[in-house]
Amino acid sequence: MSSTTLKGGFILIAVIGAIVVFAFTQQLISKVREQQRQKVDLWVKSLKMLVDTENTSEISFLFTEIVSVIDFPAILSDSAMTPLTWRNVKLDTTLPYSAQMQYLRKLIAEMDEQYPPVEVRLNSHTVQYVHYGDSDLVKALQIAPVLLGIGVGMFILIAYLTFSYIRRTETSSIWVGMAKETAHQLGTPLSSLMGWIELLKHASDNPERQAQIIFEMQTDVNRLNRVATRFSKIGSKVTVSPECVAEVINSVFDYYRTRLPQMGKNISLEVSDASDVRVPMNRELMEWVFENLTKNSIDAIERQQGRIQARITAEDRYVVIDLSDDGKGIEAQYRAEIFRPGFTTKPRGWGLGLTLAKRIVEDYHGGKLLLKETAVDKGTTFRIKLPRYTLRQS
Repeated sequence: MSSTTLKGGFILIAVIGAIVVFAFTQQLISKVREQQRQKVDLWVKSLKMLVDTENTSEISFLFTEIVSVIDFPAILSDSAMTPLTWRNVKLDTTLPYSAQMQYLRKLIAEMDEQYPPVEVRLNSHTVQYVHYGDSDLVKALQIAPVLLGIGVGMFILIAYLTFSYIRRTETSSIWVGMAKETAHQLGTPLSSLMGWIELLKHASDNPERQAQIIFEMQTDVNRLNRVATRFSKIGSKVTVSPECVAEVINSVFDYYRTRLPQMGKNISLEVSDASDVRVPMNRELMEWVFENLTKNSIDAIERQQGRIQARITAEDRYVVIDLSDDGKGIEAQYRAEIFRPGFTTKPRGWGLGLTLAKRIVEDYHGGKLLLKETAVDKGTTFRIKLPRYTLRQS
């Protein structure tokens, strides 16, 4: 999964979460406001009962109980909007009485803008009004979406900066790795050419040996040309054609068979008998994949003797290639990192070979490249799965 996809996923989750929390908060605010209105109605009814009922002791107790549960600011005024009593109003009692009344009248005007006052008609001549506003809980809930929006915005900003940094780091690793991989790809045939030149100097009186050396030099020159062709295909649309898997792998093995003696190694390179198995592939790029895996296997075999084997199995929909070696294996802490750009355990490694191989197999050929199994000091097996070639595709 790419960093862009992850970034989009995190942002989408954050936005959806914010919408859900906002909707829940609004629903909660509506319920609290409805409870406030019900308490105001009870207060109004108790005031009327207090006036209409002769037995005022019980009603006074009921009125006191109702008023005690009011947890929001409320003011009772007469018809001239003169405050009579109030509840949950922060009033500076050190102020003169006139200043206190002026403050309460201002508060009444603010409450009436928020909620219409509730009329209390005690008799045909006496009218009072209950003015009320939101409780501290409602005010806090109203601020919550703003704080949530700020939090989501900061989360999105941090996610963007984080993934941008990761992307820049990956891009830098890829460019550095690409440069090193280019040097690596060019270095192998160039080293061989230098070796052939030295051998050619000492074969001046042996025409047959000269012809053999020139043939090998031509092979390395052709390889240099293929390296240039391969890099030109990266990032471009590639064409595929049916190729024999065993033949492609053998061509890579043949190249290394003639050069293993120069490396001071005697490694057996074997391909299982599957000469009729064909898959659609871009041969240049798939040879690159097999070269990378083979070179890694050769490097993993630190002793002089060793064995590398390619087993080809034809399934219904895929052709499975298991490339195994009996080298030093991969330590457990590195197994999840081997396909990451820039990761390498080699002192002079490039950290891009397996990354490119995986991209070639999966992005350009619709297959899979994975680490099947490995054990320290016992060896490693990489598995490649490629869509099987059929006559209909031909």
